[in-house]
Amino acid sequence: MEMHDGLSDRVRERLRGIGALSEAERKSAAEEAQLDELLRRFYANDIQGDSILEALKTYERDKKWALLRAARDKLKQSFKWEELRLEFTETKGGSMTVAKGKPQEATEVPTGGGAVLELTDATFDAAVSEHALLVVDCWAVWCGPCRMVAPVIEELAKDYAGRATFGKLDVDRNPAIARRFQIQSIPMILIFKNGRLVNQKLGALPRAMLEPAIAKHVETKEPVPPAGD
Repeated sequence: MEMHDGLSDRVRERLRGIGALSEAERKSAAEEAQLDELLRRFYANDIQGDSILEALKTYERDKKWALLRAARDKLKQSFKWEELRLEFTETKGGSMTVAKGKPQEATEVPTGGGAVLELTDATFDAAVSEHALLVVDCWAVWCGPCRMVAPVIEELAKDYAGRATFGKLDVDRNPAIARRFQIQSIPMILIFKNGRLVNQKLGALPRAMLEPAIAKHVETKEPVPPAGD
């Protein structure tokens, strides 16, 4: 993939907003913008990991170490980092290489004996429609901070039983929902009230910080029974 042959319309528009630049600054800004566009397409699943690796290998061959470092740092902030399984190696001289790494063994995060719903691309919309208050924990098996949130979600699910429903969505296995809500970092908590997204919380938040965002939407009156009951 030739990342330096021409500029996309999106990149040209971004450069027009920067102002007057020297030729070297313009070239650097253009390359950075092209990298951002490449990553945006990857996050949106428009391109796959092999295309990312191909582009990064081009940076490596052209000795564009700054772009390689920028790509590494930005990718590490995404939930798709583990999916790529890339290995960056930096030398004392400042050069860098990138290669495909070995897959890592993943383990499931327990869900507390069914107290928390396991949501998928196929069941997500129905769950949002059926539950007046639905709290969704967006996670992945490789995500360390997600393991910190899991017991908080399960504890809240037990304490708010009958008043709120809690679910978990594995973003790696359910990319359609992840794309729809532009989830690029996890853990991400989505809160739906009467079918509408009313709040979202990013990061491994303790109960004291997460619960108020949920409690404010809990109905104090008797819940209306589902249709057909």
